[in-house]
Amino acid sequence: MKNLSPTRSGLLGVVVLALSVGGSAHAGCPANGLAVIVNKDNATEGLSMAQLRRLLLGDMRNWPDKKKVSLVAPDPQSAAFKCLLSAVVRMSDAEYRRFIASVQFRGEEPVDLHSASSGAMAAKMVSGTPGAIGIVEAGALPAISSSVRVLRINGKQPGEAGYPL
Repeated sequence: MKNLSPTRSGLLGVVVLALSVGGSAHAGCPANGLAVIVNKDNATEGLSMAQLRRLLLGDMRNWPDKKKVSLVAPDPQSAAFKCLLSAVVRMSDAEYRRFIASVQFRGEEPVDLHSASSGAMAAKMVSGTPGAIGIVEAGALPAISSSVRVLRINGKQPGEAGYPL
């Protein structure tokens, strides 16, 4: 086998790294993925990815029963939040911040977004707010699922084949 020069082997490493990162649309996401939770009184059974995206961007501000949507997301510095941005909103952290700033600049009502430091904290916030929707790491579900309802996304529950988060 022929030895690669340092320049060539360095380039090969960059290409391999780029392929491994680019090969997964949800690189950096929690191993068990994410789950979407709502207050138990919310009649919604599931959402499409497009509907979830519209909720996160503030394009949908009320549920069908007219309750105001209140978003509970992971801490903005967490891998779960960055995963949420890339997998659902399809924006980087910087792009999302610019988007939120532009909404406020235009004088529109800002997205009602709250941050939770853990799945348990998110579940507590969601269970206490009728219009709340939360995004949590799916690994937290066994400890919190009795206090909230888990929504189907594109007809699938977390852990099912084809679940998009």
